[in-house]
Amino acid sequence: MAKNHDGTKDAEQEILDARIADQYAQNLDEILLDIADLNPEICPPDKRYFLGEREAWVYEHGNIAELVFVRTD
Repeated sequence: MAKNHDGTKDAEQEILDARIADQYAQNLDEILLDIADLNPEICPPDKRYFLGEREAWVYEHGNIAELVFVRTD
């Protein structure tokens, strides 16, 4: 990470960080499933974490766990 002599980030690094953060947010939005498309009564998750407008559902399959991000709004 490029820093100035006073330890602060330079403008170029701040722009790069903002682009990376935007890309991360877009990628996360693409992997979120809508709760309307799922039925937790038919196939309930083993664990459910409430994260505001989204949830994280964990399905455990023996030694393998599947993590699903669910949009609830």
